Amino acid sequence: CTVFAVGKKATKDGSVLVSHSDDGDPLNDARLIHVPAADHPAGSKRPIFFTPESFPRYVGSAMGPGYQPSNETSGYPVYEAIGYIDQVSHTYGYQSGSYGVINEHGVAVGESTCGAMFGTCGANQTVGCEPGRKVGVALMSIDTLSYLAMERCTSSRQAVEMMGQLALQHGFYGPVDSFEGSGESLVVADPDEAWAFQILSDPTGTSAIWAAQRLPDDHMTVVANMYTIREVDANDKANFILSPNLFDVAKSKGWWKEGTPFDFTKMYSGGEYAHKYYSGRRMWRGLQMAAPSLSLPADYEDIRYKAVYPWSVKPDKLVSHHDVMAWHRDWYAGTEFDMTQGLQAGPFGTPDRFATTSQVKGNWERSIALYRTNAVYVQQLHHVGEGKPEGLASVAWYGGGPAHYAVFVPLPSGMSTSVPSLTFANAERFESYSMNWNPRHIMNVCQVNFKAMHQTVQAQQLALEKKGDDLLEKMRSSTSSQEEINKAFLEHAAEAMSRWQSLSSELLFLYSGNSRYAEHWQAMGYSEQWLEKSGYKEGPPPAPVEDRCPPKCDGNDVVV
Repeated sequence: CTVFAVGKKATKDGSVLVSHSDDGDPLNDARLIHVPAADHPAGSKRPIFFTPESFPRYVGSAMGPGYQPSNETSGYPVYEAIGYIDQVSHTYGYQSGSYGVINEHGVAVGESTCGAMFGTCGANQTVGCEPGRKVGVALMSIDTLSYLAMERCTSSRQAVEMMGQLALQHGFYGPVDSFEGSGESLVVADPDEAWAFQILSDPTGTSAIWAAQRLPDDHMTVVANMYTIREVDANDKANFILSPNLFDVAKSKGWWKEGTPFDFTKMYSGGEYAHKYYSGRRMWRGLQMAAPSLSLPADYEDIRYKAVYPWSVKPDKLVSHHDVMAWHRDWYAGTEFDMTQGLQAGPFGTPDRFATTSQVKGNWERSIALYRTNAVYVQQLHHVGEGKPEGLASVAWYGGGPAHYAVFVPLPSGMSTSVPSLTFANAERFESYSMNWNPRHIMNVCQVNFKAMHQTVQAQQLALEKKGDDLLEKMRSSTSSQEEINKAFLEHAAEAMSRWQSLSSELLFLYSGNSRYAEHWQAMGYSEQWLEKSGYKEGPPPAPVEDRCPPKCDGNDVVV
């Protein structure tokens, strides 16, 4: 997963921006479901559930009607709690995916799994336990912590402090059997500020270690499946919040000597996984897109042990939510790593690199845009006032599926309902009414000729996203009831869904047989570069020249 955050003095409209691409397993639950606000009796307990992230991530009544058993989850059991914590008197409404997305107060998060030095298994679980443990006791996953932040917090700092305390008290466990690692990072934001919260299990498997760093208001940062917090300052309470065991654990292991700088990533990161550049290349690209004037190096030795990139940078120009959308659609275009170029891109320049089953050893470049993205969103967070009424000041721009094939639709923090097309994302069957499955369908179609077809997709993305901007401006300029807000944005999402349902068939027609309908079915052919390398020149030779008898016969030739 890739996360961006931009401070309020670095954006065009003064909003805080945070984003997230959920680059998970194909079996993950990609549904977006609204959890309503609720009041709770004194003495109530809040059940905690194991969070596998696979479909369905939860079935039951504790998170509102959207998670109750339905035809979509038929055959799956109702979840049982693995533990309980004290409930608060009132919980806020929010949009929920694999993680919390945005709540009614404009608190939002973006997640990225990270390699870590320690890990453990969840309570009552036996998979993913550290050596010496048969069954887990930790209650808190990053999924659960993000939901609790949505339910209970009105600011990002409050969310960081609450999540940290709950993880310390009840234990933290990372993703089950994730190749990406056992640690986690959340960027938590509100209309004032953004914090990076990076966490892992402690060595006992019963608590947690974590650090949080505040993003400077005129900077941006990126997290790409690796911790990024470097030297921490326990005395700087305005910019750092740290778990009380942060230093002691590293000291007890002999990793750190008191009185020397403490580098969180060096101490507790598991480094890059999958392959070198899996994380660092995206970090480089994100910072480079925001601040090309810095000319940051694309190469490095080991970014865990040597901090090649700054934690955050000041953008060369002010950033908009559309810029962050474009960052999520990036495949290193225009750089030496451009994934639409070369033999790897195939005859039609696709940036997508699918998983391999071959015994051939090697790796693909890992770009920000990724074919296996389940959902991607950009949260644009404003304070209420100055033409931004309550419920419409903050908004999550949500795309179901890979960013380069999905369209972002605006979902204001004040929406009190789910978007129907986003509540369907069954991993076991294709659903034509799903705003998660339709972008995947378009992705598959675009493999026929990405270079040609994706231009049409991009034009439709930009047109619908402009409509989303216009709708948001229109709604903010008038007094709207809760029902009117819901209705307007549901209708826009339905329009986007309808367009995406028809787009795949339209693409197949417009470019049928690798030719262009707009040019009277003119063949598009192949690039010379690909023909040179594909073996085309070594194909069958020209047909023999037919210059013997017949037809060229003299009187001595005998025709049989």
